[in-house]
Amino acid sequence: MKENFTLFGAEISPFSVKVRSYLRYKKIPYKWVTNQQSKEYLKHAKLPLIPLLLSSDGTSMQDSTPIIESLEKKYKDPSLYPEDSRLSFIAALIEEYADEWGNKHMFHYRWSYKADQNLASKRLAAVNVSTLIKYIPIVSSLALDKGAQMVRNRMLPRISFVGSSDKNKDQIESSFKRLIRLLDNHFKIFPYLFGGRPSIADFGLWGQLYNSWIDVTARNLINQRPSLVDWIKKMENPKIEGDFVGWSDVHKTIEPILEKEIGGLFLPWSNANLEALNTNKKEFSINLEGKDFSQKPQKYHGKSLLELIHKYERIPLKESLKPILDKTGCLNYLRR
Repeated sequence: MKENFTLFGAEISPFSVKVRSYLRYKKIPYKWVTNQQSKEYLKHAKLPLIPLLLSSDGTSMQDSTPIIESLEKKYKDPSLYPEDSRLSFIAALIEEYADEWGNKHMFHYRWSYKADQNLASKRLAAVNVSTLIKYIPIVSSLALDKGAQMVRNRMLPRISFVGSSDKNKDQIESSFKRLIRLLDNHFKIFPYLFGGRPSIADFGLWGQLYNSWIDVTARNLINQRPSLVDWIKKMENPKIEGDFVGWSDVHKTIEPILEKEIGGLFLPWSNANLEALNTNKKEFSINLEGKDFSQKPQKYHGKSLLELIHKYERIPLKESLKPILDKTGCLNYLRR
């Protein structure tokens, strides 16, 4: 008998909808709760962050990747990991890219442009408008406007946390535009990243891209990529359409993502971020594609990068994976 779960999250949280899509795919019973002021949430949240997954036995988990990895041990079928251990690691690598670098795309577009700021701040404020006044139009409107302004005041100073700045703007936006072009090319051929069923990489990328798509500026860019839009819609409630395929099947369309986005941007930035943390730097700068990218180090990603390196160290048949990672510029950043 399957457990019942409560998922505390929000539509505007890429990590929340990532877990929700996973639960739907696995047909795991859950209740979706957006009230982050509820007694249950406040009791179980170790950090004021979503998603939080609460089991019917009272245990709780936070952070999307550990949530999914923990559930995957219990709910093995259908697996999120291709049988080919090389593709299994590449899927984990793309998911880490999505969570850490793809989040830069989403956060930058959401909080750098007026139309996006206004929409996102109202959505966030609406979550906290009391149900007692939601149905009193004038009072509700005033509360929403006040709440939206408070959200903007809180969020705008935070955009530098993910590296969004006037100096880094062009690099973040060119990376996003390239990613959606490469993904659109891939989804013209395959239903999901590694064939006929979603992998951990699909859920990671989708959470960020879905949240970009429900905004304004990034949505206009994504809508120019119809195959990508079809995948975004499909991933709201993904279904099996076939089996995982092999590297020889997908390498022509996945390899450019590994080379340009992960080996060219994400892993060099990740390595510089980790070095900054290890040397207690308050800010670091790295040359990416001929331009300096500067930001404050991100502590959480330092830990998640080390976990990714440990995954690489543990993988069987490593010798057959090395040529792929070496060709795409990823290998040196995964060896410690």
